[in-house]
Amino acid sequence: MYWLAMLTMLIDHVGLVFFPADPAWRIAGRLAFPIYAYALYMGYDRTRDMRSYMLRLLGLALISQLPYMLAFDVYRPNVIWTLLASLLALAAASRLKHWAAITCLYVVTALVMELSLMDYGAYGLLLVLIYRYTRSYRMVGAHFALNVVYDLVHHANIQHFSLLSSILIACFASEKSGFYSRVPRWLWRSFYPVHLAVIAVIRIWPSF
Repeated sequence: MYWLAMLTMLIDHVGLVFFPADPAWRIAGRLAFPIYAYALYMGYDRTRDMRSYMLRLLGLALISQLPYMLAFDVYRPNVIWTLLASLLALAAASRLKHWAAITCLYVVTALVMELSLMDYGAYGLLLVLIYRYTRSYRMVGAHFALNVVYDLVHHANIQHFSLLSSILIACFASEKSGFYSRVPRWLWRSFYPVHLAVIAVIRIWPSF
């Protein structure tokens, strides 16, 4: 599944930059973010050093920012900031005991993500929370409901294709299923900024 996340993300970004009129690339790309969101939750649940995990994400977000802006010609935070903000919210919520305080924390985090124009914004946080608090068919149902709301707000019916990732996660996310097939850490951590840098170079090169 992690290989699938990298492959579909690459397909999505190549299509967005070089074939914007062909929706097939973007449809395939909808599978990527849910897997990254689920991987973030698994990292949160299993890490022995939360501080190091956060610092790795922070470093990756910083390194990726310039390639992200050059590749897509945008001026907003890349998706790693979305994952980092979600991780910070999960970690902070684990220290709170009252449901009202936890809910308030998540609402404030979602607002900050929306106002700062983070990639995926509140949708990204809510999807991480779905993986944090639900399992099996409830997870798929919650993801479907989230996509419906997102479509109503942003008129992005293409996002419904992302539900396939949650279905795959619900069906196969176990140690015995092969879902956690090994991806070299260096590749998993470097793929995002490296592939963005390559796309940015190819995109900008004809201008020189």
